Amino acid sequence: MINENKFIIGIDLGNLASTVSYFDFNQMDIDVVDASGGYGKVSVPTVVSYNIDTKDWIFGEYAILNKGFGNEIVIDNIIENLGKGIVYNLKDENISLNLVLSKFILFLIENIKNINPNANIEGIVCTTSSYANSQDIKEAFKLAGLEHLLFKIANDKECILKSYFYENDVLNDKIMLVDYSNRQIRASIYKMEEDGKIKCIKTSFNDNIGQQRLFNITKNLITKKFLEETGKIDLTEHEKNSIDCFAYQQFDIIFQRQSLTDVKLYYNFFYPPFQKIISKQEIFDIISYFENEINIFFNNLFHNIDIKENDIKNIILAGGGIEIDFIHKFIKSRFNIEKNFKGKAKRFASYGACITACQELGVLPKTKMYIEDLDQIQANIGIFIQDNDKTRFEPFIHKGSFIWQSFDKKIFALTNDKNIEINLALEKEDNFKTLENIKIDLNKYSQFIDRDIKTIRFLIYIEFKNNKEIIFNIEDFGFGEIYPKTDFKKQYVINLN
Repeated sequence: MINENKFIIGIDLGNLASTVSYFDFNQMDIDVVDASGGYGKVSVPTVVSYNIDTKDWIFGEYAILNKGFGNEIVIDNIIENLGKGIVYNLKDENISLNLVLSKFILFLIENIKNINPNANIEGIVCTTSSYANSQDIKEAFKLAGLEHLLFKIANDKECILKSYFYENDVLNDKIMLVDYSNRQIRASIYKMEEDGKIKCIKTSFNDNIGQQRLFNITKNLITKKFLEETGKIDLTEHEKNSIDCFAYQQFDIIFQRQSLTDVKLYYNFFYPPFQKIISKQEIFDIISYFENEINIFFNNLFHNIDIKENDIKNIILAGGGIEIDFIHKFIKSRFNIEKNFKGKAKRFASYGACITACQELGVLPKTKMYIEDLDQIQANIGIFIQDNDKTRFEPFIHKGSFIWQSFDKKIFALTNDKNIEINLALEKEDNFKTLENIKIDLNKYSQFIDRDIKTIRFLIYIEFKNNKEIIFNIEDFGFGEIYPKTDFKKQYVINLN
């Protein structure tokens, strides 16, 4: 006999927004939790507010809208900041980011109680962005008292594909996954092979046209009109908070429209309140810029490969950005997609996580699936440095990361000589392969001729140009007010093969 009080849960922890799906034993199918309380908005902003005076926690949209109305801190970018050891000092207590995330996870789980107050959770699979620190997420589940229910933390791309395959038979087909997220737009072309192998033909990404950039451009426009009307040069802290909330409220109104029209903005948080108009031309200019950049992005994706756009029979649109009306329409029009993925875009990852949880419990049959992913890094990449008379390997990029991530920038000081030598290497299973031996004689550069060696510091970081090449960057970091950083910068394009 089936116990309908049992719930199997899949959680998509996103940096911008999160979603929860569950297996419905009554329908014997997977459904998504309406976190909006009946308004059909399945995702909830991954934002937490903590009131220092009352010690109350507020989550999601209310945490954003309450910003600036009390003595509170508003915490966002939670997933992106995991692993950085961030701690909030609040009066007589310290609150770690892991604890903040644990409170948010409990809030997500509580939404299940709205479906069935007697809900008994059998198991959870969590999926999140590949750049997230999985150890901190596990710690958050432990702090929430849910560690024993967490089966695994799954790769977001794996969950998106698993969700799609749950309803579609695409063996031997070529498919494209477009993930329009907060940070960026990413796209991969896959070929479905035998025995569950998913071969990645090509992948591409662009950090300049993510959903966050669209929001920031919109907020800057709203701020500009506020400053024009009030004659102000700078915003007070209260006005900054108010505009953050106001922009969040207006964003959907501006872009979730069937046709372009002028949009009237009522700045009712200011006294006396006033009205300004964002013209349809201003909206058109923003939309045109993003559409043009997305076109260039897809042109590059299909450049220098045998597969043509009309060879793609199945397209998966995922990520919260797909729910933006003009983004969704434009991609559908470009690839002549008949199916409407807009409503499912933010559900795909949590659906796939829930499917994985059901498979772990034997409620759904297990399926073989192996992703051969070109944008996943197969080795550590770093440099050798001197540390207390010993040479050690300092990794910049860790195995298992993805090329579209943002990697840490590190500061190094010189100690002995202005003739520097940097050995850049790959590390795989304690074996090292030299990629490049970089030699720079600083005596040849005017910026360093009169500098004492102990005042020379460099900022070093690595970016990926594509899945075969990296860009190794060396910049002068300066030495405080004594020696401000100069324009010295070296870039080396290095092949990984």
